[in-house]
Amino acid sequence: MHVLSRKPFNDAKRKYPNDANAIEDMFKVLRGGTYHSPEELRKVFATLDNFKYKDKWWVIDIGGNNLRLIAFIEFQDNRMYVKHICSHADYDKLCNKYS
Repeated sequence: MHVLSRKPFNDAKRKYPNDANAIEDMFKVLRGGTYHSPEELRKVFATLDNFKYKDKWWVIDIGGNNLRLIAFIEFQDNRMYVKHICSHADYDKLCNKYS
């Protein structure tokens, strides 16, 4: 998958150093794979779920459910733009913001 920017991953590793390895592992798996549907991506990341407030936005848990990645994913083009990597508390705030 073409991950359009590594910056959100690097920022999250600095912000959440205890989960830095899980964040880096996720980046490598995403970048190294080809996923043309949510079902294909869900085979690798079982927690993949639709972010109900935005079309084509998806949520994946990171680090044993410590963090959440929120991304715009265009499965047809195999492209991902990571919008947020955040804690569950921040995720709840984002849900309120986008609802």
